Amino acid sequence: MSTENHIAFTAAGGKSLDATTLENGDLVISGYAAVWDGVDRTDENFIEGAFQRGIKSFLTRQASLAFHHRYDLGIGKVLELREDSTGLWMRARVDYQPESSPLRYIYNGIKRGTYNALSVGGYFNRKLTPRGWRINGVDITEISVTPVPAHPDTHFNVVAGKALREAAAHDMDAVVHEARVLWLEVQLERARHDLADVIARRGR
Repeated sequence: MSTENHIAFTAAGGKSLDATTLENGDLVISGYAAVWDGVDRTDENFIEGAFQRGIKSFLTRQASLAFHHRYDLGIGKVLELREDSTGLWMRARVDYQPESSPLRYIYNGIKRGTYNALSVGGYFNRKLTPRGWRINGVDITEISVTPVPAHPDTHFNVVAGKALREAAAHDMDAVVHEARVLWLEVQLERARHDLADVIARRGR
């Protein structure tokens, strides 16, 4: 059974996402939402090809760009998504937020490089490989800009939902607590969905 998780990557050394400001104020950002190198705190990562089946359906659906996996905080749209030899490359539009917008702080944070991590949200399938458990298939539900990188890597940082509990000890208490609550809410919703399916099948 697949489960919903988040794995986030950010450029090492605090480097922000590449960003361009359009005439209407929208931002265009690009960067890697996943890389093949490196692992999370439990020695897990994506394997090459994990996104191939999910990219087309994601882009032809909502292609949502969210903030920190908050589905109610849609901040733009993913415009391009593709796998290459490095990982999952993304180009997205961040919608302009005027001073009066409650999302202005997110817009400013991305523009200034304060929020510089990308994260993939979706339903993940895993398989056991000689190098440990690896994610070999993803039904992408959204890609997020997130302020919670946790695992230092040579090129990008990685954090999974299960690692958020460990990250709390790394001086990110407030943000990590919120992220953990959000992740648990997603797991609860998934469990409710599975239970509803079981009840429906029994009623047939």
